[in-house]
Amino acid sequence: MKRKVQQLGSSTLAVTVPAEWARHHDIEKGDELIIQRDENGGSLLVVPQQPTIEDIEATIDADALGGDALERAIVTQYVLGRQLIRIEATTPLSLDQRNAVLAAERRLMGLGVVEQAEKTVTVRCSVAPGDFNLPTLLGRLSRTEATIRGDVLQAFVDGDPAAAAQVTDRNDQVEKLFYLFLRLVFATYRNPRLNQTVGLETGFPLIGYRSVAQDVVLMADTAVEIADIATECESEPLDETTARKLSELGDALDDAASATRAAVTTPDYDATEDARSALDMVDEHVVTMNDHLAAERPEPLLALQRTVVLLERSARHARDSLSVATHLAFRDDPTLVTGNDQS
Repeated sequence: MKRKVQQLGSSTLAVTVPAEWARHHDIEKGDELIIQRDENGGSLLVVPQQPTIEDIEATIDADALGGDALERAIVTQYVLGRQLIRIEATTPLSLDQRNAVLAAERRLMGLGVVEQAEKTVTVRCSVAPGDFNLPTLLGRLSRTEATIRGDVLQAFVDGDPAAAAQVTDRNDQVEKLFYLFLRLVFATYRNPRLNQTVGLETGFPLIGYRSVAQDVVLMADTAVEIADIATECESEPLDETTARKLSELGDALDDAASATRAAVTTPDYDATEDARSALDMVDEHVVTMNDHLAAERPEPLLALQRTVVLLERSARHARDSLSVATHLAFRDDPTLVTGNDQS
């Protein structure tokens, strides 16, 4: 749609907003709008000061949805920032559908059933954007993943399959934090006035933060794969040299992941160089470990080789996050790059 620019007074230009959009958001004369300019200054985003009721409430038609599909629908509405989600059907909800609601409640932080009837269930999310800070939440997500990985490697070193199996169950906490993180990212993207509320100066880092959080989840998935390997192994504790080298590799990866997260949340070029050096150290430990496995062939050799490959994969995910940190650092440091951007 097009709008003609009008002159108001000697130095003010104005455009009208579509009447349908204004009605949808209950915009009236005197209301305030949030106008956000993109990073290149090429477009403007106009959003209402407060979201409409349609933005915070959603109704899911459960008639055509089985249990798994219904659970996915609830998760999606949660991520999109809905505060109240109603599940409705024209016939009584099945046991499978009701179990799906309970499964979603367990997976999602702050979500709880507030009303149930034969054909409806209503769930409410008590989490507000102001309750969490995105950089802090990203750190919590990363530390949870690091703890899982560290405990898995220790179980491997100790030859303790039972301990490795228990660690796998804790991956649910990573998923819960990730969905909460996505909820805050989407809420802030839709309502730029929340930027500072969630710990950001502008909305520019949101896409990068989303990518980094996904890298952390992938690293957690890799840790679970290592746990599966350790669970399947019916072996004695690792010999002293192999245990030390595996632990050193794990510690190096912890240091690199921590340095990378710091470079993302506090964009600084020197911080990205520190993270890059830490990741190079991980590569050196991978080479050392592989040389040791090739020369000494300790048992369980195949499991150890697979574990090193998975740790190397985790390091690649951390490097992907470092790319995001580098982009943010170059953007935020005017001494590195200058241009015509006046935003």
